[in-house]
Amino acid sequence: MTIIDNMKRTDNFIIYLYFYFFVMPWNFEKWQMGVLSVIMFIWWIIKYKKEIMSKLKTIFEFKPLVILILFILYSYIAVFWSEDFSAGLKETNKFYKYYFFIIPVLFTSLTVHQAKNILKILIFSFSLYALFSLLIYLGLFTISETNSNTYNPKGLMGYAIVTQYMAIGALGALIFALFEKKEFKFKIIFFIMSFLCFLSLFVNNSRTAQLAFLLASATILIVFYNKQFFKIKNLFVFIFTSFLLLGLSFYLLNSSGKIDRFNLAYVEAKKVFVENKFQGSFGVRIYFYKAGLEIFKDNIFFGTGVIDNTKLLAYIQKNDPLYKGDNGAKRIITSFHSEHMNTLTKYGIVGYLLLVSSIVYLLYLLRFDEKYFFIGCSFYIVIFYISLANATFLKKPINYILVSVFVLLSIIAYDEYKKRLTNDNT
Repeated sequence: MTIIDNMKRTDNFIIYLYFYFFVMPWNFEKWQMGVLSVIMFIWWIIKYKKEIMSKLKTIFEFKPLVILILFILYSYIAVFWSEDFSAGLKETNKFYKYYFFIIPVLFTSLTVHQAKNILKILIFSFSLYALFSLLIYLGLFTISETNSNTYNPKGLMGYAIVTQYMAIGALGALIFALFEKKEFKFKIIFFIMSFLCFLSLFVNNSRTAQLAFLLASATILIVFYNKQFFKIKNLFVFIFTSFLLLGLSFYLLNSSGKIDRFNLAYVEAKKVFVENKFQGSFGVRIYFYKAGLEIFKDNIFFGTGVIDNTKLLAYIQKNDPLYKGDNGAKRIITSFHSEHMNTLTKYGIVGYLLLVSSIVYLLYLLRFDEKYFFIGCSFYIVIFYISLANATFLKKPINYILVSVFVLLSIIAYDEYKKRLTNDNT
């Protein structure tokens, strides 16, 4: 059966969801996410109006999703101990409001097969964006509105966002290729997609995403081999793959003129530890960790509340004679450039553990489906490392993608969970 035949047999609402996720990474217009999400939600209400309540009950049968919802609710509760309630609520809504549309619609509408299709659509969309970026890098066109050219081929959005697509896409497409057993043509297509994402990742500017990709690749290899990691064959595969990735990465970084950014990071780090000077992009990030820990130790359990953490960060910068800011200027930045530190200072250890435990619990339940366990790893291990030196849940549309993927993987894990529960009771 062809793809066209499959589409003809698919419900129009599901086709709309496929389209919704295909365009989500591109974010062509500011209104895109809002308008498309509202259409999706209204269509869902009309389609399932007689069974919405019974469908919603199933959400509370899957614990990782319940924990994620508790985190989202906690983020709204944290507004009450924020200094400025209205500003805190506005800030929270800015990033979380569409979660209330995404979570119930996806979890109650999609079958396991459809959820798996959407994950492939997302990886395909990431790969197309990678190709789009490579065409800019090759000089075939530029985008003056976003300052995208051969030296900075980010495309429609900031490189801190799009390189996350490429890092995830390179690993995710590779996993789909390795696990594809039935159709050789799909295996080749996924390998090509992975290679495109890999190339695009290393001709763009994000050191954070590039390092996160390498660290995530090593982590996934270790997890894959698990207890058999120290067998000679597996250890050889790990060493060979590591050298291959590092070699290719160095070649691409050098040929695209990006290697100097890593040399600069080394110089900035050296100034921090030798001269106690926090300068440049890398030095400032280290300073934000130092300042963040000071804020966290006074607000360990529940955090400062929304926005208050960044106000305290700005206050510390203003009153610290050691802080010079990026490029040596006294520039006050109201972002920790770390999702880990931002979450810890804003929501405390309670909020941080709710978010992290929901993801870890989900991956734990996915362990029985090896393929989608590693697809989950390709998303969340990459994001874990990127979040050490970049914002993730505070960047649109990557925050919506991460929550959507959580729900899609929850559908797959919940189905496996129900099967195992049934088998245990028979």
